[in-house]
Amino acid sequence: MRLLAVDDDPVVLDLLSVVFGQENMPDITCAQSAEQALTILKEDEDGFDCLVLDIEMPGMNGITLCREARKISGYRDTPIVMLTSVRERIAIESAFAAGATDYVTKPFDVKEITTRIRVAKRMSETTERAPRLDPLAPQHDAEKGVHDFEITCPVRLNQQEQLILPFSLGNYLSQLSRQALDNCCVFAVKIEGIDKLYANCTTQEYAIALSEIVDAIVEVVDHPNLLMAYEGNGILLAISQGAEPPEWPLIEDRTHSLLNEGSAIYADGTPMDLRVSIGNPIPPYTNRNQRVKKTFDRAIDRAMMRSRSNAALRQKNGKGSPAGIL
Repeated sequence: MRLLAVDDDPVVLDLLSVVFGQENMPDITCAQSAEQALTILKEDEDGFDCLVLDIEMPGMNGITLCREARKISGYRDTPIVMLTSVRERIAIESAFAAGATDYVTKPFDVKEITTRIRVAKRMSETTERAPRLDPLAPQHDAEKGVHDFEITCPVRLNQQEQLILPFSLGNYLSQLSRQALDNCCVFAVKIEGIDKLYANCTTQEYAIALSEIVDAIVEVVDHPNLLMAYEGNGILLAISQGAEPPEWPLIEDRTHSLLNEGSAIYADGTPMDLRVSIGNPIPPYTNRNQRVKKTFDRAIDRAMMRSRSNAALRQKNGKGSPAGIL
């Protein structure tokens, strides 16, 4: 692996060089500022396999550097691990929203940082195939139901910083402190009729639908620390940390109100009737080894239960399925 480490503290850079060298990762380039790192990224012809960025640096900080690195075509999917002594949650969430894959807190454990970098590299190789969709990019001669990805695939959306990959969302949740867990809630969203949307939309229309739903949830929850991931199959996972959870089930009603007012339309001008079922929030499991899977599975179960309840209510009221889903 070729590594680029960026930290304004030369002692940390020396330590990283020794640590990675001992772990059979000796090919490391060091930079003492974000500006210097950007120059290296743009001029290096071979490319780096992983970036290790300090968050707190004079001038351009690591979060801005992370965001700028993601704009470089060769680094849109490269693992980026943040190094930080910052304990404020807002900095960590901002780093993930800027494109970070994982983070390690200083003072770091030698085995932990090398293990997390290797895991991040392996996971990035499997998630590179996750498509990045752009709801604003017009598609010429696009066919409905013809996509370069399966309905089960996670996707990313341009212009949606708070929507990150499931792997990164899991990394974020796994490292929350006990105190942070006490102020954290996790919930899942089931997009109703996702199979119909997938079959009846062009890729751009599909991106528009997902973007409208994410926008609505972000506005309703209204918290800067909200992070989300699209798992595929119409499932969104969300983590809100450091604030009182929104009122349930009012959040679902407010989301639908925004979706009804939204601008999600097909290319022929027909409105998309987008519907969601939002599960009740749950606290994360405290056991770090089981936290991610058990928490996410339970949150998804809540959303699926809500979906079944909504379907039964529509049937009882004789409303059937929403017109836009059929």
